[in-house]
Amino acid sequence: MNPESPDSELVGTYAREGSETAFRALVGRHVNLVFGIALRQIGDAGIAEEVTQNVFIALARKAPRLARHETVAGWLHRTAILECKARLRAELRRQRREQAAAVMTLPMEAPSPDSDLSVLLDEGLLHLREGDRLAVILRYLEERSLREVAGLLGVEEDAARKRVDRAVERLAEFFRSRGVAASAGASVAALARASAASAAPPGLAAAAGTAGLAGVAGGGALAPLAGLATVSLSNLQTAGLCLLLVAAPVGWQWHQHREVRRQEAGLRVQRDDVLRSLDEALEVTRRTRADRVLAEAEAFNARRRLEVASQAAAAVPTPAGYAWDDQSPLARVPKEFVRHNWAPAVAPQDGRLTDPIQELLQMTPEEAVAIQAALDAFSTAVEVTQAGAVRQVEPLDFELEGQDPAAVRVFEIRGVGEALVNLRTALLSEVDATLGQERSEIFRRALGDWIPMDDDNAGVSSGWAYHLGDHRIRFLERTGNGESGPILFWGVRTESGAAFTAPIQTSQIPGFLRPHLQDWLDALAADVAAEAAAQGQP
Repeated sequence: MNPESPDSELVGTYAREGSETAFRALVGRHVNLVFGIALRQIGDAGIAEEVTQNVFIALARKAPRLARHETVAGWLHRTAILECKARLRAELRRQRREQAAAVMTLPMEAPSPDSDLSVLLDEGLLHLREGDRLAVILRYLEERSLREVAGLLGVEEDAARKRVDRAVERLAEFFRSRGVAASAGASVAALARASAASAAPPGLAAAAGTAGLAGVAGGGALAPLAGLATVSLSNLQTAGLCLLLVAAPVGWQWHQHREVRRQEAGLRVQRDDVLRSLDEALEVTRRTRADRVLAEAEAFNARRRLEVASQAAAAVPTPAGYAWDDQSPLARVPKEFVRHNWAPAVAPQDGRLTDPIQELLQMTPEEAVAIQAALDAFSTAVEVTQAGAVRQVEPLDFELEGQDPAAVRVFEIRGVGEALVNLRTALLSEVDATLGQERSEIFRRALGDWIPMDDDNAGVSSGWAYHLGDHRIRFLERTGNGESGPILFWGVRTESGAAFTAPIQTSQIPGFLRPHLQDWLDALAADVAAEAAAQGQP
């Protein structure tokens, strides 16, 4: 038996022949997956090892039913979670009376949006469709290549990649429905952390294989004996065989009873440890509450002192006689005047912070560098997000405008509105932290010429770095010459019907669209070079 054989072949061989080698190969292949699930669900490595052994005992007993599965990874994932829940329910029933009073005194806290996504990982996987769940388990928790995933799912490699990407996005939606702000990238990171932390302890694979084989000793291991042609045995031999068949389960049950008593003793020790931990936690809680009361009193006194200082500062008269300084590059103007003046915040050609907005808001060099870094990070993330969603589509009749279809290219972007809104929120948070409330409000208004600021507005603008909602982008191979070189004509149309068409310098075409138009751009560059050569220009 080759240990590298598919799961279906290993399970079938064990179910038919009781092959110990086949079963141990299955255990070695999937023990990290099962142990990682148990450790995330229960948090105790010792109990997680016991759960892992129980799961493989169940696999040995149900092997005949699973022989048709190309891989048992999905079945092991669900069985491990069910076993963990059963173990937790049993523990809670034993400890309910001792812990009830202590638990009610502890404060209840909602999950933090910043908490580790692994807490919700297995629950989120269970909410996926069976095929999607199996694809994610194989790709990330068992770290298989896309080619292996495709082979086990019976699909092409490209289809396997799309299924994995779709499942990761749905997993991220599940996290967000539980109040944890997570993107598809964060979901992949959580899966990677779970895989990295799921390595089973040395010796667990051997112990789990032995437990699984022993778990069916009363029936599965003796099943081949039951299929012997007993008609060829004498009456005495037949009686001896029957006695063996009866005695083996009894001996196994005695061994299991002794093992259960040992486990109960261990659980009683764990219960005592938990109760001691609860007493310590109660003491810490009481001290924390006392410290909080003291901190609140100090904060109240600080606020009162601040109010008194503010009132005293307001009573100090402002010096009169301010005069215009002809030698100074700055002039003192009322803030209200600044609020009602406008300056562009970002140059749409290159995404750079403009000089007028820096002067209007009197940014320091450090503030300008911080804002520009935030704009650059935002632009890069927007490019990556749109590049992952754009796809070329056939132009519709109204998009052709009588042109040759070969001279019209149309692209469609769908399903990234929420991701772009999250990126904008992060950018504005950085602006608020750098500029403060008053200047941030002015900067936000100026940003409206570069990015959409109103999510309910279905309009479009040729100066925007992106558009919210699903939309189509059209390019026409109608060229001209602008001040800075050749131009194309492009336009955006949203599903609400809002649209524009405008010329665009080839140097200003968004980076995520340039690969789709490279042949046009190369042809334009060749035409410009030929024209320059004809005119005798270098």
